[in-house]
Amino acid sequence: MSIVSHLLAWLTSRIELNCPLEFASTLSDADSQRLPRPPISLLDRPDCGPTSPINIGIVGAGISGLYLAMLLDELQIPFLTYDILESSERTGGRVFTYRFGGNTKDYYDVGAMRFPNASTIPPLRRTIDFFQTIGVKLIPYDMKGENCPHMFNSIRHIPGSSATCGFDPFKMSVSNGGLVPDGTISEGAEAILQRTFRPFKNRLAEDFGAGFRELLKFDHYTMRDYLRHEMGYDFYSIWYLETICSASGLYDQSLSEAVLDSLDFDYTSGSGGDVDWYQIEGGTSQVVDWMERKILRKPIHGKRVRKMSYNEHEAAYPVGVEADGEAQIRKYTAVFNTTSLPCLRRMELKGNILSAGQKAAIQSVHYDSSTKVAVKFKRQWWSSHCGIRGGQASTDLPIRTCVYPSGSSTSTVLLCSYTWGQDAQQLGSLADQNSSRSQSELKQLLIHNLALLHQECQGSPSSPHNYSKMYDIIQNEYESHHAVNWYNDPHSSGAFAYFGPGQFVNFYPELVKPAADGHVYLVGEACSAHHGWIAGALESVRRALAQFIHKLALNNQISADVLQKAWDKLGCVEEIEPEVLEWHVFLGELSKQMKITSI
Repeated sequence: MSIVSHLLAWLTSRIELNCPLEFASTLSDADSQRLPRPPISLLDRPDCGPTSPINIGIVGAGISGLYLAMLLDELQIPFLTYDILESSERTGGRVFTYRFGGNTKDYYDVGAMRFPNASTIPPLRRTIDFFQTIGVKLIPYDMKGENCPHMFNSIRHIPGSSATCGFDPFKMSVSNGGLVPDGTISEGAEAILQRTFRPFKNRLAEDFGAGFRELLKFDHYTMRDYLRHEMGYDFYSIWYLETICSASGLYDQSLSEAVLDSLDFDYTSGSGGDVDWYQIEGGTSQVVDWMERKILRKPIHGKRVRKMSYNEHEAAYPVGVEADGEAQIRKYTAVFNTTSLPCLRRMELKGNILSAGQKAAIQSVHYDSSTKVAVKFKRQWWSSHCGIRGGQASTDLPIRTCVYPSGSSTSTVLLCSYTWGQDAQQLGSLADQNSSRSQSELKQLLIHNLALLHQECQGSPSSPHNYSKMYDIIQNEYESHHAVNWYNDPHSSGAFAYFGPGQFVNFYPELVKPAADGHVYLVGEACSAHHGWIAGALESVRRALAQFIHKLALNNQISADVLQKAWDKLGCVEEIEPEVLEWHVFLGELSKQMKITSI
Protein backbone atom coordinates (compact mmCIF):
# COMPACT_ATOMS: atom_id res chain seq x y z
CA MET A 1 0.00 0.00 0.00
CA SER A 2 2.88 2.40 0.61
CA ILE A 3 3.90 2.11 -3.05
CA VAL A 4 0.36 2.99 -4.12
CA SER A 5 0.35 5.89 -1.66
CA HIS A 6 3.53 7.29 -3.21
CA LEU A 7 2.04 6.79 -6.68
CA LEU A 8 -1.12 8.62 -5.64
CA ALA A 9 0.80 11.54 -4.12
CA TRP A 10 3.06 11.91 -7.14
CA LEU A 11 0.27 11.69 -9.69
CA THR A 12 -1.92 14.08 -7.72
CA SER A 13 0.79 16.73 -7.88
CA ARG A 14 1.37 15.90 -11.55
CA ILE A 15 -2.32 16.33 -12.39
CA GLU A 16 -2.51 19.55 -10.38
CA LEU A 17 0.25 20.99 -12.51
CA ASN A 18 -1.24 19.72 -15.75
CA CYS A 19 -3.58 22.53 -16.73
CA PRO A 20 -6.20 21.95 -19.44
CA LEU A 21 -5.44 22.31 -23.14
CA GLU A 22 -6.20 26.01 -23.21
CA PHE A 23 -4.54 26.73 -19.88
CA ALA A 24 -1.60 24.34 -19.85
CA SER A 25 1.07 25.14 -17.30
CA THR A 26 4.50 26.19 -18.48
CA LEU A 27 6.19 22.90 -17.74
CA SER A 28 9.47 21.71 -19.17
CA ASP A 29 9.40 19.70 -22.37
CA ALA A 30 9.98 16.51 -20.43
CA ASP A 31 7.18 17.20 -17.96
CA SER A 32 4.72 18.32 -20.63
CA GLN A 33 4.72 14.99 -22.46
CA ARG A 34 1.29 13.39 -22.61
CA LEU A 35 0.31 11.29 -19.66
CA PRO A 36 -0.12 7.52 -20.05
CA ARG A 37 -3.57 6.06 -19.52
CA PRO A 38 -4.34 5.36 -15.85
CA PRO A 39 -3.70 1.78 -14.61
CA ILE A 40 -7.31 0.89 -13.86
CA SER A 41 -6.22 -2.62 -12.87
CA LEU A 42 -5.26 -1.11 -9.51
CA LEU A 43 -8.94 -0.45 -8.80
CA ASP A 44 -11.36 -2.86 -7.23
CA ARG A 45 -14.10 -2.65 -9.85
CA PRO A 46 -17.58 -4.17 -9.47
CA ASP A 47 -18.57 -6.81 -12.01
CA CYS A 48 -22.14 -5.67 -12.60
CA GLY A 49 -24.13 -2.52 -13.27
CA PRO A 50 -25.80 -0.28 -10.70
CA THR A 51 -27.63 -2.07 -7.89
CA SER A 52 -29.52 1.10 -6.92
CA PRO A 53 -30.72 4.19 -8.81
CA ILE A 54 -28.21 6.90 -9.63
CA ASN A 55 -29.44 10.06 -7.91
CA ILE A 56 -27.93 13.34 -9.05
CA GLY A 57 -28.22 16.64 -7.20
CA ILE A 58 -27.92 19.82 -9.26
CA VAL A 59 -27.45 22.88 -7.08
CA GLY A 60 -28.57 25.99 -8.95
CA ALA A 61 -31.03 26.56 -11.81
CA GLY A 62 -28.95 28.97 -13.83
CA ILE A 63 -27.94 28.16 -17.37
CA SER A 64 -25.30 25.65 -16.15
CA GLY A 65 -27.82 23.65 -14.10
CA LEU A 66 -30.41 23.69 -16.88
CA TYR A 67 -27.87 22.63 -19.51
CA LEU A 68 -26.70 19.76 -17.33
CA ALA A 69 -30.30 18.59 -16.90
CA MET A 70 -30.83 18.77 -20.67
CA LEU A 71 -27.76 16.62 -21.34
CA LEU A 72 -28.80 14.06 -18.72
CA ASP A 73 -32.25 13.86 -20.34
CA GLU A 74 -30.71 13.35 -23.76
CA LEU A 75 -28.27 10.67 -22.59
CA GLN A 76 -31.07 8.60 -21.00
CA ILE A 77 -28.73 6.80 -18.62
CA PRO A 78 -30.69 3.87 -17.09
CA PHE A 79 -31.71 4.20 -13.43
CA LEU A 80 -30.58 7.85 -13.30
CA THR A 81 -32.71 10.64 -11.87
CA TYR A 82 -31.93 14.19 -10.74
CA ASP A 83 -33.16 17.12 -8.67
CA ILE A 84 -32.51 20.81 -9.38
CA LEU A 85 -32.42 22.87 -6.19
CA GLU A 86 -32.64 26.64 -6.71
CA SER A 87 -32.33 29.14 -3.85
CA SER A 88 -34.29 31.95 -5.51
CA GLU A 89 -37.82 32.04 -6.86
CA ARG A 90 -36.56 32.60 -10.40
CA THR A 91 -34.93 30.29 -12.95
CA GLY A 92 -31.93 31.52 -14.94
CA GLY A 93 -29.41 32.86 -12.44
CA ARG A 94 -27.27 35.53 -14.07
CA VAL A 95 -29.23 35.13 -17.31
CA PHE A 96 -31.97 37.63 -16.51
CA THR A 97 -34.09 39.87 -18.72
CA TYR A 98 -36.01 42.63 -16.95
CA ARG A 99 -39.23 43.78 -18.64
CA PHE A 100 -40.74 47.21 -18.04
CA GLY A 101 -44.14 46.16 -19.40
CA GLY A 102 -46.18 47.64 -22.22
CA ASN A 103 -44.25 47.34 -25.48
CA THR A 104 -42.73 43.86 -25.81
CA LYS A 105 -39.48 45.53 -26.90
CA ASP A 106 -39.15 47.47 -23.65
CA TYR A 107 -36.70 45.29 -21.75
CA TYR A 108 -33.00 45.02 -21.01
CA ASP A 109 -30.68 42.14 -20.21
CA VAL A 110 -29.42 42.50 -16.65
CA GLY A 111 -26.98 39.65 -17.24
CA ALA A 112 -25.59 38.19 -20.46
CA MET A 113 -26.62 40.41 -23.37
CA ARG A 114 -24.26 40.12 -26.38
CA PHE A 115 -22.59 37.27 -28.21
CA PRO A 116 -19.83 37.26 -30.82
CA ASN A 117 -20.18 35.43 -34.12
CA ALA A 118 -18.99 31.83 -33.79
CA SER A 119 -16.91 32.01 -36.94
CA THR A 120 -14.84 34.86 -35.56
CA ILE A 121 -14.20 33.57 -32.03
CA PRO A 122 -13.68 29.77 -32.10
CA PRO A 123 -13.66 29.28 -28.29
CA LEU A 124 -17.21 30.70 -28.12
CA ARG A 125 -18.67 28.93 -31.15
CA ARG A 126 -20.65 26.35 -29.15
CA THR A 127 -22.83 29.08 -27.65
CA ILE A 128 -24.05 30.30 -31.03
CA ASP A 129 -24.50 26.69 -32.17
CA PHE A 130 -26.59 25.99 -29.09
CA PHE A 131 -28.75 29.07 -29.61
CA GLN A 132 -29.38 28.07 -33.21
CA THR A 133 -30.25 24.53 -32.14
CA ILE A 134 -32.94 25.62 -29.71
CA GLY A 135 -34.35 28.12 -32.18
CA VAL A 136 -34.04 31.50 -30.43
CA LYS A 137 -33.73 34.38 -32.88
CA LEU A 138 -30.37 36.11 -33.10
CA ILE A 139 -30.41 39.73 -34.24
CA PRO A 140 -27.46 42.09 -34.84
CA TYR A 141 -25.93 43.88 -31.88
CA ASP A 142 -24.37 47.17 -32.96
CA MET A 143 -21.09 47.72 -31.08
CA LYS A 144 -20.06 50.89 -32.98
CA GLY A 145 -23.21 52.89 -33.69
CA GLU A 146 -23.56 56.41 -35.07
CA ASN A 147 -22.84 59.73 -33.33
CA CYS A 148 -22.09 58.10 -29.97
CA PRO A 149 -20.50 60.71 -27.67
CA HIS A 150 -17.41 60.25 -25.50
CA MET A 151 -16.82 62.55 -22.56
CA PHE A 152 -13.69 62.71 -20.39
CA ASN A 153 -12.21 65.52 -18.34
CA SER A 154 -15.53 67.40 -18.76
CA ILE A 155 -14.97 67.60 -22.53
CA ARG A 156 -17.46 66.06 -24.95
CA HIS A 157 -16.30 64.60 -28.25
CA ILE A 158 -17.78 62.40 -30.96
CA PRO A 159 -15.06 60.06 -32.35
CA GLY A 160 -14.44 60.56 -36.04
CA SER A 161 -15.84 64.06 -36.08
CA SER A 162 -12.51 65.89 -36.10
CA ALA A 163 -9.87 63.80 -34.32
CA THR A 164 -6.69 62.75 -36.07
CA CYS A 165 -3.69 60.72 -34.92
CA GLY A 166 -2.10 62.48 -31.97
CA PHE A 167 -5.12 64.70 -31.39
CA ASP A 168 -5.93 65.35 -27.70
CA PRO A 169 -9.69 65.98 -27.67
CA PHE A 170 -10.01 65.66 -23.87
CA LYS A 171 -7.05 67.94 -22.99
CA MET A 172 -5.43 65.32 -20.76
CA SER A 173 -1.85 65.77 -21.97
CA VAL A 174 0.82 67.66 -20.04
CA SER A 175 1.06 70.25 -22.79
CA ASN A 176 -2.67 70.92 -22.38
CA GLY A 177 -2.42 71.26 -18.61
CA GLY A 178 -3.17 67.61 -17.86
CA LEU A 179 -1.25 64.77 -16.21
CA VAL A 180 -0.55 62.38 -19.09
CA PRO A 181 2.74 62.53 -21.05
CA ASP A 182 2.32 63.94 -24.53
CA GLY A 183 3.83 60.81 -26.07
CA THR A 184 1.15 58.62 -24.52
CA ILE A 185 -1.64 60.88 -25.80
CA SER A 186 -0.01 61.09 -29.20
CA GLU A 187 0.13 57.33 -29.62
CA GLY A 188 -3.41 56.90 -28.27
CA ALA A 189 -4.90 54.48 -25.75
CA GLU A 190 -6.18 51.97 -28.27
CA ALA A 191 -2.89 51.86 -30.17
CA ILE A 192 -0.93 51.30 -26.93
CA LEU A 193 -3.16 48.45 -25.85
CA GLN A 194 -3.03 46.91 -29.30
CA ARG A 195 0.76 47.00 -29.14
CA THR A 196 0.66 45.50 -25.63
CA PHE A 197 -1.80 42.71 -26.40
CA ARG A 198 -1.06 41.93 -30.03
CA PRO A 199 1.87 39.50 -29.51
CA PHE A 200 -0.22 37.44 -27.08
CA LYS A 201 -3.36 37.61 -29.20
CA ASN A 202 -1.56 36.57 -32.36
CA ARG A 203 -0.22 33.47 -30.62
CA LEU A 204 -3.64 32.70 -29.15
CA ALA A 205 -5.30 33.06 -32.55
CA GLU A 206 -2.75 30.76 -34.20
CA ASP A 207 -2.70 28.08 -31.48
CA PHE A 208 -4.70 28.76 -28.33
CA GLY A 209 -2.88 26.17 -26.21
CA ALA A 210 0.61 27.30 -27.17
CA GLY A 211 -0.42 30.93 -26.94
CA PHE A 212 -1.73 30.53 -23.43
CA ARG A 213 1.37 28.67 -22.28
CA GLU A 214 3.27 31.77 -23.32
CA LEU A 215 0.78 34.10 -21.63
CA LEU A 216 0.96 32.15 -18.36
CA LYS A 217 4.63 33.00 -18.07
CA PHE A 218 3.32 36.46 -17.18
CA ASP A 219 0.34 35.34 -15.07
CA HIS A 220 2.01 36.73 -11.94
CA TYR A 221 1.60 40.25 -13.35
CA THR A 222 -1.34 42.51 -12.84
CA MET A 223 -2.23 44.51 -15.92
CA ARG A 224 -0.91 47.60 -14.14
CA ASP A 225 2.43 45.95 -13.28
CA TYR A 226 2.91 44.64 -16.82
CA LEU A 227 2.36 48.08 -18.34
CA ARG A 228 4.84 49.56 -15.86
CA HIS A 229 7.62 46.98 -15.83
CA GLU A 230 7.41 45.38 -19.28
CA MET A 231 6.03 48.23 -21.40
CA GLY A 232 7.68 51.09 -19.51
CA TYR A 233 4.68 53.36 -18.93
CA ASP A 234 4.47 55.78 -16.01
CA PHE A 235 1.69 56.04 -13.41
CA TYR A 236 -0.46 58.60 -15.20
CA SER A 237 -0.14 56.89 -18.57
CA ILE A 238 -1.50 53.70 -17.00
CA TRP A 239 -4.24 55.67 -15.24
CA TYR A 240 -5.18 57.18 -18.59
CA LEU A 241 -5.37 53.76 -20.30
CA GLU A 242 -7.53 52.34 -17.51
CA THR A 243 -9.83 55.37 -17.52
CA ILE A 244 -10.34 55.47 -21.28
CA CYS A 245 -10.45 51.74 -22.06
CA SER A 246 -11.35 49.82 -18.90
CA ALA A 247 -12.91 50.32 -15.46
CA SER A 248 -11.52 51.88 -12.30
CA GLY A 249 -9.35 49.37 -10.46
CA LEU A 250 -9.62 46.61 -13.06
CA TYR A 251 -5.92 46.88 -13.94
CA ASP A 252 -5.19 45.46 -10.47
CA GLN A 253 -6.36 42.07 -11.75
CA SER A 254 -4.34 39.66 -13.87
CA LEU A 255 -2.76 40.43 -17.20
CA SER A 256 -4.12 37.07 -18.39
CA GLU A 257 -7.72 38.20 -17.89
CA ALA A 258 -7.05 41.52 -19.63
CA VAL A 259 -5.58 39.76 -22.66
CA LEU A 260 -8.43 37.25 -22.86
CA ASP A 261 -11.00 40.01 -22.48
CA SER A 262 -9.39 41.93 -25.31
CA LEU A 263 -9.25 38.76 -27.42
CA ASP A 264 -12.97 38.13 -27.00
CA PHE A 265 -13.84 41.66 -28.10
CA ASP A 266 -11.24 41.93 -30.86
CA TYR A 267 -10.80 38.48 -32.37
CA THR A 268 -10.54 39.08 -36.09
CA SER A 269 -12.22 36.71 -38.50
CA GLY A 270 -10.32 34.49 -40.85
CA SER A 271 -10.86 37.09 -43.57
CA GLY A 272 -9.47 39.83 -41.34
CA GLY A 273 -12.82 41.55 -40.88
CA ASP A 274 -14.43 42.89 -37.75
CA VAL A 275 -16.24 40.73 -35.23
CA ASP A 276 -20.00 40.41 -35.78
CA TRP A 277 -22.02 40.61 -32.58
CA TYR A 278 -25.54 39.37 -31.87
CA GLN A 279 -28.23 39.58 -29.23
CA ILE A 280 -31.31 37.47 -28.67
CA GLU A 281 -34.58 38.98 -29.77
CA GLY A 282 -36.81 39.28 -26.73
CA GLY A 283 -33.88 39.04 -24.31
CA THR A 284 -31.46 36.31 -23.25
CA SER A 285 -34.04 34.93 -20.80
CA GLN A 286 -35.63 33.40 -23.89
CA VAL A 287 -32.85 30.79 -23.71
CA VAL A 288 -33.40 29.70 -20.11
CA ASP A 289 -37.18 29.83 -20.55
CA TRP A 290 -36.88 27.37 -23.43
CA MET A 291 -34.51 25.15 -21.43
CA GLU A 292 -36.85 25.07 -18.44
CA ARG A 293 -39.73 23.98 -20.67
CA LYS A 294 -37.54 21.33 -22.28
CA ILE A 295 -36.11 19.51 -19.25
CA LEU A 296 -38.07 16.60 -17.77
CA ARG A 297 -37.61 17.48 -14.10
CA LYS A 298 -38.29 21.12 -13.21
CA PRO A 299 -36.28 23.22 -10.76
CA ILE A 300 -37.47 23.31 -7.15
CA HIS A 301 -37.39 26.95 -6.09
CA GLY A 302 -36.77 28.39 -2.64
CA LYS A 303 -34.36 25.56 -1.78
CA ARG A 304 -31.13 27.24 -0.71
CA VAL A 305 -28.57 24.56 0.00
CA ARG A 306 -27.12 25.36 3.40
CA LYS A 307 -25.06 22.23 3.99
CA MET A 308 -23.37 19.42 2.05
CA SER A 309 -21.72 16.39 3.63
CA TYR A 310 -19.70 13.50 2.27
CA ASN A 311 -19.48 10.00 3.74
CA GLU A 312 -16.81 8.00 1.96
CA HIS A 313 -18.10 4.77 3.52
CA GLU A 314 -21.56 5.17 1.98
CA ALA A 315 -21.48 3.30 -1.33
CA ALA A 316 -24.68 4.31 -3.09
CA TYR A 317 -25.46 7.84 -1.88
CA PRO A 318 -22.40 9.32 -0.15
CA VAL A 319 -23.36 13.02 -0.55
CA GLY A 320 -25.95 14.53 1.75
CA VAL A 321 -27.62 17.86 1.00
CA GLU A 322 -29.63 19.94 3.45
CA ALA A 323 -31.89 22.63 1.97
CA ASP A 324 -34.02 25.39 3.43
CA GLY A 325 -37.44 24.27 4.62
CA GLU A 326 -36.56 20.58 4.68
CA ALA A 327 -35.93 18.48 7.78
CA GLN A 328 -34.87 15.41 5.81
CA ILE A 329 -31.40 15.18 4.27
CA ARG A 330 -31.39 14.54 0.53
CA LYS A 331 -29.00 11.75 -0.48
CA TYR A 332 -27.19 11.71 -3.81
CA THR A 333 -24.76 9.61 -5.79
CA ALA A 334 -23.13 12.82 -6.99
CA VAL A 335 -23.74 16.56 -6.71
CA PHE A 336 -22.99 19.16 -9.39
CA ASN A 337 -22.66 22.58 -7.78
CA THR A 338 -23.47 25.25 -10.37
CA THR A 339 -23.72 28.22 -7.99
CA SER A 340 -21.18 31.01 -7.98
CA LEU A 341 -18.14 30.30 -5.83
CA PRO A 342 -19.12 32.96 -3.23
CA CYS A 343 -22.45 31.17 -2.74
CA LEU A 344 -20.68 27.83 -2.44
CA ARG A 345 -18.37 29.33 0.16
CA ARG A 346 -21.34 30.16 2.39
CA MET A 347 -22.45 26.52 2.51
CA GLU A 348 -21.39 24.32 5.40
CA LEU A 349 -19.24 21.63 3.80
CA LYS A 350 -18.59 18.54 5.89
CA GLY A 351 -16.56 15.37 5.40
CA ASN A 352 -13.57 16.67 3.45
CA ILE A 353 -15.63 17.44 0.37
CA LEU A 354 -13.03 19.85 -0.98
CA SER A 355 -9.28 19.55 -1.30
CA ALA A 356 -7.03 22.16 0.30
CA GLY A 357 -6.46 23.75 -3.10
CA GLN A 358 -10.18 23.88 -3.86
CA LYS A 359 -10.87 25.52 -0.50
CA ALA A 360 -8.21 28.13 -1.20
CA ALA A 361 -9.62 28.81 -4.67
CA ILE A 362 -13.21 29.19 -3.47
CA GLN A 363 -12.07 31.56 -0.75
CA SER A 364 -9.81 33.69 -2.92
CA VAL A 365 -10.90 33.68 -6.58
CA HIS A 366 -11.68 37.26 -7.56
CA TYR A 367 -15.18 38.09 -8.75
CA ASP A 368 -15.71 41.33 -10.59
CA SER A 369 -18.44 43.84 -9.80
CA SER A 370 -21.05 44.81 -12.36
CA THR A 371 -23.95 47.24 -12.05
CA LYS A 372 -26.51 47.96 -14.74
CA VAL A 373 -29.09 50.73 -14.70
CA ALA A 374 -31.75 50.99 -17.41
CA VAL A 375 -34.29 53.78 -17.86
CA LYS A 376 -37.66 53.50 -19.57
CA PHE A 377 -38.34 56.72 -21.47
CA LYS A 378 -41.45 57.87 -23.32
CA ARG A 379 -39.55 58.30 -26.58
CA GLN A 380 -36.09 57.71 -28.03
CA TRP A 381 -34.84 61.23 -27.33
CA TRP A 382 -31.23 60.19 -28.10
CA SER A 383 -32.33 59.37 -31.63
CA SER A 384 -34.62 62.31 -32.33
CA HIS A 385 -32.47 64.99 -30.64
CA CYS A 386 -28.93 63.61 -31.04
CA GLY A 387 -29.06 61.37 -34.12
CA ILE A 388 -27.62 58.42 -32.17
CA ARG A 389 -28.18 54.93 -33.60
CA GLY A 390 -26.84 51.89 -31.75
CA GLY A 391 -23.37 51.63 -30.23
CA GLN A 392 -22.33 52.96 -26.85
CA ALA A 393 -21.03 56.12 -25.22
CA SER A 394 -18.03 56.21 -22.86
CA THR A 395 -17.25 58.68 -20.09
CA ASP A 396 -15.46 59.18 -16.80
CA LEU A 397 -18.75 60.29 -15.26
CA PRO A 398 -20.18 57.82 -12.71
CA ILE A 399 -22.41 56.14 -15.34
CA ARG A 400 -19.24 55.29 -17.36
CA THR A 401 -20.85 53.41 -20.29
CA CYS A 402 -24.21 54.09 -21.93
CA VAL A 403 -25.53 51.45 -24.36
CA TYR A 404 -28.10 52.45 -26.99
CA PRO A 405 -30.67 50.10 -28.59
CA SER A 406 -29.21 48.54 -31.71
CA GLY A 407 -30.23 49.14 -35.28
CA SER A 408 -33.88 49.80 -36.02
CA SER A 409 -35.11 48.88 -32.54
CA THR A 410 -38.06 50.96 -31.41
CA SER A 411 -37.42 50.26 -27.73
CA THR A 412 -37.46 53.32 -25.50
CA VAL A 413 -35.35 51.55 -22.86
CA LEU A 414 -31.82 52.93 -22.55
CA LEU A 415 -29.12 51.00 -20.70
CA CYS A 416 -27.81 54.30 -19.47
CA SER A 417 -25.12 52.83 -17.19
CA TYR A 418 -23.10 49.63 -17.49
CA THR A 419 -20.19 49.58 -15.06
CA TRP A 420 -17.54 47.18 -13.79
CA GLY A 421 -14.88 47.21 -11.08
CA GLN A 422 -14.82 50.04 -8.59
CA ASP A 423 -17.18 52.07 -10.79
CA ALA A 424 -19.82 49.35 -10.32
CA GLN A 425 -19.26 49.18 -6.57
CA GLN A 426 -19.78 52.89 -6.19
CA LEU A 427 -22.80 53.26 -8.44
CA GLY A 428 -24.18 50.00 -7.06
CA SER A 429 -24.49 51.62 -3.63
CA LEU A 430 -27.52 53.44 -5.08
CA ALA A 431 -29.10 50.33 -6.61
CA ASP A 432 -31.16 49.37 -3.56
CA GLN A 433 -34.70 49.07 -4.92
CA ASN A 434 -36.12 49.17 -1.38
CA SER A 435 -34.59 52.54 -0.49
CA SER A 436 -36.59 55.52 -1.76
CA ARG A 437 -33.72 57.84 -0.88
CA SER A 438 -31.22 55.81 -2.92
CA GLN A 439 -33.62 55.58 -5.85
CA SER A 440 -34.24 59.34 -5.78
CA GLU A 441 -30.52 60.10 -5.71
CA LEU A 442 -29.87 57.56 -8.48
CA LYS A 443 -32.56 59.13 -10.68
CA GLN A 444 -31.07 62.60 -10.20
CA LEU A 445 -27.57 61.30 -10.98
CA LEU A 446 -28.74 59.53 -14.14
CA ILE A 447 -30.51 62.57 -15.56
CA HIS A 448 -27.59 64.84 -14.68
CA ASN A 449 -24.95 62.53 -16.22
CA LEU A 450 -27.03 61.90 -19.33
CA ALA A 451 -27.56 65.63 -19.82
CA LEU A 452 -23.82 66.30 -19.49
CA LEU A 453 -22.99 63.50 -21.92
CA HIS A 454 -25.55 64.57 -24.53
CA GLN A 455 -25.36 68.36 -24.26
CA GLU A 456 -24.50 70.20 -27.45
CA CYS A 457 -26.61 67.71 -29.39
CA GLN A 458 -27.79 69.29 -32.61
CA GLY A 459 -31.41 70.09 -31.73
CA SER A 460 -31.64 72.05 -34.97
CA PRO A 461 -29.02 73.18 -37.50
CA SER A 462 -28.78 76.58 -35.84
CA SER A 463 -29.60 75.78 -32.20
CA PRO A 464 -27.72 72.95 -30.46
CA HIS A 465 -29.06 71.95 -27.07
CA ASN A 466 -27.18 73.20 -24.04
CA TYR A 467 -27.06 71.37 -20.70
CA SER A 468 -30.26 72.94 -19.32
CA LYS A 469 -32.25 72.16 -22.46
CA MET A 470 -30.96 68.59 -22.54
CA TYR A 471 -31.70 68.12 -18.84
CA ASP A 472 -35.31 69.24 -19.35
CA ILE A 473 -35.75 66.92 -22.33
CA ILE A 474 -34.45 63.89 -20.47
CA GLN A 475 -36.39 64.68 -17.31
CA ASN A 476 -39.65 65.11 -19.24
CA GLU A 477 -39.15 61.88 -21.19
CA TYR A 478 -38.25 59.85 -18.08
CA GLU A 479 -40.76 57.22 -16.89
CA SER A 480 -38.97 54.74 -14.59
CA HIS A 481 -35.66 52.99 -14.02
CA HIS A 482 -34.36 49.63 -12.86
CA ALA A 483 -30.95 48.94 -11.34
CA VAL A 484 -29.08 45.77 -10.38
CA ASN A 485 -25.77 45.43 -8.56
CA TRP A 486 -24.76 41.77 -8.86
CA TYR A 487 -22.68 41.92 -5.69
CA ASN A 488 -25.86 42.83 -3.78
CA ASP A 489 -27.69 39.78 -5.13
CA PRO A 490 -27.43 37.02 -2.48
CA HIS A 491 -27.95 34.40 -5.15
CA SER A 492 -24.76 35.40 -7.00
CA SER A 493 -22.67 37.62 -4.68
CA GLY A 494 -20.66 38.85 -7.65
CA ALA A 495 -20.99 39.33 -11.38
CA PHE A 496 -18.45 36.89 -12.84
CA ALA A 497 -14.99 35.54 -12.16
CA TYR A 498 -12.14 37.84 -13.11
CA PHE A 499 -8.95 36.21 -11.88
CA GLY A 500 -6.23 38.05 -10.02
CA PRO A 501 -2.50 37.59 -10.67
CA GLY A 502 -1.37 33.98 -10.36
CA GLN A 503 -4.89 32.59 -10.08
CA PHE A 504 -4.99 30.96 -13.51
CA VAL A 505 -1.85 28.96 -12.82
CA ASN A 506 -2.70 28.01 -9.25
CA PHE A 507 -6.49 27.95 -8.87
CA TYR A 508 -7.88 26.98 -12.27
CA PRO A 509 -6.54 23.38 -12.12
CA GLU A 510 -8.11 23.00 -8.68
CA LEU A 511 -11.54 24.14 -9.83
CA VAL A 512 -11.78 21.64 -12.69
CA LYS A 513 -10.89 18.59 -10.59
CA PRO A 514 -13.66 16.40 -9.16
CA ALA A 515 -14.16 16.83 -5.41
CA ALA A 516 -15.16 14.30 -2.73
CA ASP A 517 -13.44 11.40 -4.51
CA GLY A 518 -15.43 12.08 -7.68
CA HIS A 519 -18.83 12.61 -6.04
CA VAL A 520 -18.94 16.43 -6.20
CA TYR A 521 -18.25 18.57 -9.29
CA LEU A 522 -17.73 22.34 -9.50
CA VAL A 523 -19.51 23.86 -12.48
CA GLY A 524 -20.03 27.37 -13.86
CA GLU A 525 -18.20 30.09 -15.76
CA ALA A 526 -15.65 30.51 -12.94
CA CYS A 527 -14.71 26.84 -13.34
CA SER A 528 -14.00 27.23 -17.05
CA ALA A 529 -11.57 28.82 -19.42
CA HIS A 530 -13.99 31.58 -20.42
CA HIS A 531 -14.95 33.76 -17.48
CA GLY A 532 -17.99 35.99 -17.79
CA TRP A 533 -19.41 34.17 -20.81
CA ILE A 534 -22.28 31.72 -21.24
CA ALA A 535 -19.77 29.72 -23.28
CA GLY A 536 -17.71 29.16 -20.13
CA ALA A 537 -20.75 27.92 -18.22
CA LEU A 538 -21.68 25.45 -20.95
CA GLU A 539 -18.14 24.15 -21.38
CA SER A 540 -17.80 23.58 -17.64
CA VAL A 541 -20.93 21.41 -17.74
CA ARG A 542 -19.53 19.27 -20.53
CA ARG A 543 -16.25 18.85 -18.66
CA ALA A 544 -17.91 17.86 -15.37
CA LEU A 545 -20.37 15.51 -17.04
CA ALA A 546 -17.54 13.84 -18.96
CA GLN A 547 -15.73 13.28 -15.67
CA PHE A 548 -18.85 11.77 -14.11
CA ILE A 549 -19.54 9.54 -17.11
CA HIS A 550 -15.97 8.25 -16.91
CA LYS A 551 -16.49 7.51 -13.21
CA LEU A 552 -19.62 5.52 -14.01
CA ALA A 553 -17.68 3.61 -16.65
CA LEU A 554 -14.86 2.81 -14.22
CA ASN A 555 -17.44 1.32 -11.86
CA ASN A 556 -19.25 -0.59 -14.62
CA GLN A 557 -22.41 1.40 -13.95
CA ILE A 558 -23.23 2.08 -17.58
CA SER A 559 -23.20 -0.21 -20.58
CA ALA A 560 -20.86 0.13 -23.53
CA ASP A 561 -23.61 1.45 -25.81
CA VAL A 562 -24.66 4.12 -23.28
CA LEU A 563 -21.02 5.08 -22.82
CA GLN A 564 -20.55 5.46 -26.57
CA LYS A 565 -23.72 7.56 -26.80
CA ALA A 566 -22.36 9.81 -24.07
CA TRP A 567 -19.02 10.35 -25.80
CA ASP A 568 -20.80 10.99 -29.12
CA LYS A 569 -22.98 13.60 -27.44
CA LEU A 570 -20.24 15.34 -25.44
CA GLY A 571 -17.54 15.09 -28.08
CA CYS A 572 -14.06 16.29 -27.26
CA VAL A 573 -13.90 18.26 -24.02
CA GLU A 574 -11.75 21.11 -25.27
CA GLU A 575 -10.65 22.44 -21.92
CA ILE A 576 -9.05 19.24 -20.59
CA GLU A 577 -6.85 16.66 -22.25
CA PRO A 578 -8.53 13.22 -22.26
CA GLU A 579 -5.68 11.69 -20.26
CA VAL A 580 -5.93 14.39 -17.58
CA LEU A 581 -9.68 13.89 -17.31
CA GLU A 582 -9.20 10.13 -16.89
CA TRP A 583 -6.50 10.61 -14.25
CA HIS A 584 -8.71 13.03 -12.32
CA VAL A 585 -11.41 10.37 -12.04
CA PHE A 586 -8.99 7.49 -11.48
CA LEU A 587 -7.24 9.27 -8.62
CA GLY A 588 -10.59 9.97 -6.96
CA GLU A 589 -11.53 6.30 -7.14
CA LEU A 590 -8.11 5.17 -5.95
CA SER A 591 -8.17 7.63 -3.07
CA LYS A 592 -11.60 6.45 -1.95
CA GLN A 593 -10.65 2.79 -2.05
CA MET A 594 -7.46 3.47 -0.11
CA LYS A 595 -9.41 5.28 2.61
CA ILE A 596 -11.89 2.44 2.94
CA THR A 597 -9.29 -0.34 3.03
CA SER A 598 -7.16 1.54 5.56
CA ILE A 599 -9.94 1.52 8.18
